[in-house]
Amino acid sequence: MSFITFTKKNMIDVPEIDNQHNQLFEILNMMHAATVEGQEQAAIIKIFDDLISYTVDHFDTEEQYMMKHEYSGYAGHKKEHDELTAQAVELQNQFKDGSATVTFELLDFLNEWLNNHTMGTDQDMGKFLRDMA
Repeated sequence: MSFITFTKKNMIDVPEIDNQHNQLFEILNMMHAATVEGQEQAAIIKIFDDLISYTVDHFDTEEQYMMKHEYSGYAGHKKEHDELTAQAVELQNQFKDGSATVTFELLDFLNEWLNNHTMGTDQDMGKFLRDMA
């Protein structure tokens, strides 16, 4: 059973972004499975590194869409992206220096953030982008 499931509610009907959201859900599921299976922290941290890297690329994709179409909510949406990226990089550094470990609390935080973002701010952006088409 998946930890987090990509559903129609998470879709914004912009195929490139929906595909990327689905991949983010999959990477988070891999991190959850590795944690449940008790894999070494180094393996889990590698998945977390992949999640951060993919998220940064995904945020860039969204921001390119918003700038290209002059989305009025760009500044607030980018601020959300920047805040999560800063939090994730801080955690990444803590994991690498051994002062933190991947926990179910972290997984719950990422799950909640990803669901809230795709069903909130991203829906507004998606509606705008669909209306532009």
